[in-house]
Amino acid sequence: MRSDATGPEERTPEGWLDWTTERQALASDPARSAWVSANAGSGKTHVLTQRVIRLLLAGCRPSAILCLTYTKAAASEMSNRVFEKLAEWATLDDAALEKRIEAIEGKRPATGKIQEARRLFARALETPGGLKIQTIHAFCEALLHQFPLEANVAGHFSVLDDRAAAVLLADARRALLTATAAANDRELAAAFATVLELADDTGLEKLLAAIVANRAQIQAFLDRVSGRGGLDTHLRAALDLNPGDTPEAIMAAAWPLAGLNGAALVDYIGLASRLGGTKPTAIAEGFRTVRAIGDPAARYDRLLETFLNGGGKPKADSAFLNAAMRREAPHLESLIEEARSHLLACVDRLSIVRMYEATRAALVLAERLNRDYESLKKARSQLDFEDLINRTAALLARSDVGAWVHYKLDQGIDHILVDEAQDTSPAQWTIIQSLAADFFAGDTARADDRTIFAVGDEKQSIYSFQGARPERFSRERTLTERRVRAGNKRFSPIRLQLSFRSTVDVLSAVDTVFANIGNARGLSARDEAIVHASNRIGQPGAVALWEVIAP
Repeated sequence: MRSDATGPEERTPEGWLDWTTERQALASDPARSAWVSANAGSGKTHVLTQRVIRLLLAGCRPSAILCLTYTKAAASEMSNRVFEKLAEWATLDDAALEKRIEAIEGKRPATGKIQEARRLFARALETPGGLKIQTIHAFCEALLHQFPLEANVAGHFSVLDDRAAAVLLADARRALLTATAAANDRELAAAFATVLELADDTGLEKLLAAIVANRAQIQAFLDRVSGRGGLDTHLRAALDLNPGDTPEAIMAAAWPLAGLNGAALVDYIGLASRLGGTKPTAIAEGFRTVRAIGDPAARYDRLLETFLNGGGKPKADSAFLNAAMRREAPHLESLIEEARSHLLACVDRLSIVRMYEATRAALVLAERLNRDYESLKKARSQLDFEDLINRTAALLARSDVGAWVHYKLDQGIDHILVDEAQDTSPAQWTIIQSLAADFFAGDTARADDRTIFAVGDEKQSIYSFQGARPERFSRERTLTERRVRAGNKRFSPIRLQLSFRSTVDVLSAVDTVFANIGNARGLSARDEAIVHASNRIGQPGAVALWEVIAP
């Protein structure tokens, strides 16, 4: 295969097509691992399909190929493409089939390969369980059914789809809301009271929705801190709070004021009454009122009125001391600043305590909601999609049974293909990399080629589907490349930039926007240039610029 040394800006439309065809052929090479960064419409599904077919042509067992896609629809589309191609090959004459194989492999096939290609359709159909072209959730479900004891799940578990999970979560929310009626559940009642005081019924609903959307991460945090002194200890340490830091204690500590108290306060009130204008006189009156208030909370509120303006900002120095007052008592300026700093420190401390209380209340609700949801699932022997991922990741990571599971799987998987890799979450990457960990190291690094292939568009992971992170696509590529090369196997990072879907006008507008470094920041972990090319030469396109709509 010839190399192409020309840069993107130097390629003709024909050059782009030839270059892309070569890149696609390299990406589908069954003897190498590959990491493909592909723009939208650049033929990702075509490359995946071609790679599966070339793996079969190279003699790989159909059951040893694991292709993980993002959705059931994507899995069905890819499976259909593979079987349509193989079914067509089964009926072609030798000359026509020879041309088809030569087109994808880049060389003329031997007679034996032509005959083998004709039998691939039957081999794929006869494979127990069929070709493993499936979503990662379907793969995890099958794995957990294979190892239920090791994964500590019911052997007859069923899977909740998104709609059924939503119904079950609604049941858990109702159980949570009705639990406050129990007189002995003071912690839960206090948590509800805190949330309702801060954000009323609407805020409570938004909080519960946020808990549901992030329940896996929240529960992982709760599990982690439970063995480190508990939630209270962890939160207070994180926020640098002492056990005695309560709202009441902090409001009480605001008085007397540091610096401006005792004789100094009496001097200021007297001086403001004699020489002060409107503002110093009002502040002095505020101090007189504060001295007469016995309730710490009410006194604290009056101090805030005295030191802060209507917008919550500290009043200017001139509001406390006019020129005449400064001349007669210059020492008061530093005392007032000390008093103001003391009060503002109390304000900050109280904000942190309020944040602690709100966070703790939210996590108490989250813990109870998760507990009720898990109880409902357990009673019905059901797992949701997140359970499938988390239980599989935990199973593969277990030191006691993980080696046995890996051994059993290692006998069945030789090639892993990951579609829409930019939408793969950290937990899902843990599973994939665990499956491939023995491909290139130790005794399991067999002489025959074992490969890992991933294709995705890094730019699309800004949408964070399934909890994906933009930088993870690049990080996993680095990890994979290091493993493959350490095992003395071939690895190719590949970019596909030619779109067969969008026109030049549309893609040029996109490139113009992201030519600005500030706009492009975050789209690529490696700061690679954003380049799009179109195969739809001469076809019109339109770009409409809308006014920015502010929320």
